[in-house]
Amino acid sequence: MLITISGLDGAGKSTLIERLQTGLERRGRRVAVRRPATGAPSLARRVRNAIIWNKPWRHLVYVVDLCLFWGYRLYLERARRQILIMDRYFYDTLVDVADGRHWGLLRLLARLTPTPDLPVFLDTSPEEAYRRKAEYPLAYQRMRWTAYQRVRPWVRTAVTLSNADLQSASATLHGLVMDRIGAT
Repeated sequence: MLITISGLDGAGKSTLIERLQTGLERRGRRVAVRRPATGAPSLARRVRNAIIWNKPWRHLVYVVDLCLFWGYRLYLERARRQILIMDRYFYDTLVDVADGRHWGLLRLLARLTPTPDLPVFLDTSPEEAYRRKAEYPLAYQRMRWTAYQRVRPWVRTAVTLSNADLQSASATLHGLVMDRIGAT
């Protein structure tokens, strides 16, 4: 099973994922969590990121990333028999490269993207996300929020989850996952 959590920085993705992982492991489920890299990047990583995160180049690399991901997913889900939870997914990458003009190309890339068993979009206002984690300017958070509003409907099975109340959001997410895996 593939569960993805997408949303703004400060939406509560990591916190909800930690709670979900703990709850599933308590029920005897094997879980793998994939998070984005953190920490101060080295010079080599900064140069690499400048090249790879260049928006036009990122469109091209997207398809290669998808192919690599398929192998990773098959290994974890089939060979290791684990539930894969991803903190950010390809939908977040589409938001990252959105420039407000090339929505047709982004929609094509979204169609090539494997739909998770449970795609979750955390809907947190840019102001609340900024209050929680002021890592990026509020104007940038607003721009990303607008892009998420555009990308989210492309994922027909997506669940939109408000994270205004952590306890409620965590319980809802856990219930959704347990419904999908057929356990109570």
